[in-house]
Amino acid sequence: MFNKPSKNWDKPFSEKIAKRVSKIPTGELTMWADQSLYDLGRLISAYERTREKAYLDELMLGAEAFHAVVHELNRRMSSTE
Repeated sequence: MFNKPSKNWDKPFSEKIAKRVSKIPTGELTMWADQSLYDLGRLISAYERTREKAYLDELMLGAEAFHAVVHELNRRMSSTE
């Protein structure tokens, strides 16, 4: 859990994800974040049952996207204060 991140992973999410998220309206972002939390939980449960790496790969992508959404929501909130 507290291992150092691999050397090829230097950002919490890609620029491509950040650009895509920045174009989505706030209302849709909050709905997406809510749904993605459910999906992340489902992927964790599936991994616990099967121990298949594919679930971890999907979980990593989903977590990166979720982080990008929360980061964007925070950026928007900070810019309105």
